[in-house]
Amino acid sequence: MRPAALTTICTGALITFAMAGCDNAYPEVVVTNNTGESVQLRDVSFNGCLWTEVLSYGETTSPQRCPTGTDRVHFKKLDAAKYSGQGAPLWFNYQTISEHSAGYGDFQRIEITLTDMEQDFSTPGPYGH
Repeated sequence: MRPAALTTICTGALITFAMAGCDNAYPEVVVTNNTGESVQLRDVSFNGCLWTEVLSYGETTSPQRCPTGTDRVHFKKLDAAKYSGQGAPLWFNYQTISEHSAGYGDFQRIEITLTDMEQDFSTPGPYGH
């Protein structure tokens, strides 16, 4: 093999490995439902990452690599203690009051609490509760 061809192959391999390594540098983020026994969360999102599972009190999302930056956590909330059992339960849109930051190489554990949430009127949803 000619030296020029070998150089091209090696350069291409290095670029491929470097690009694969960038994903691993993104912050790893988990979100924990620390609200109350009767509260469930779903469709939790942070800075471009979405977790679709339903989180009961005390549960944590699976880890996910998210883009770097600062954002509020957005989610849908159902308070089973307030649900009367008539008709379909209504999941209301909420967000954290505080913003959270995640940088390259970070592991960020974000807790959702009752004192750090407000209704999120920036997304359409059922209101008036």
